[in-house]
Amino acid sequence: MVTKTKKQEPPKIKTTRETNFLKCQLTLDEILAAGDRLATAIDNLHKLEDEKESVVKSFKAREAAVEAEITKDQLLVRNKYDFRPIECENTLDFNTLQTYTVRLDTNEETMRRNMTEDEKQTTLPFDNE
Repeated sequence: MVTKTKKQEPPKIKTTRETNFLKCQLTLDEILAAGDRLATAIDNLHKLEDEKESVVKSFKAREAAVEAEITKDQLLVRNKYDFRPIECENTLDFNTLQTYTVRLDTNEETMRRNMTEDEKQTTLPFDNE
């Protein structure tokens, strides 16, 4: 009798390697290092927020200054006049019992009205005896 020897088949298993992200417990040194990085990052964030706030305030102030200039010039263009200090001359006319004001740059009378009771009072000249 002839016995046939069975040919051995290779195992039906295949093994490969790959890298997966899996949960790992941190060491105390890793936790301390992460805490130090966290504290530094929080400090940096606060500094950036403070800097941002400062820059925003600066821009708001600059914006307000430009808006004020626009408003001032807008009123000048719309009204076509401005108020300025002008030398004037006030006159009390005791003949007509009126007072009037004349601006000295144009000699224009700017106001005329009746004198008040206080304005009608004059000082009396006294002789020094």
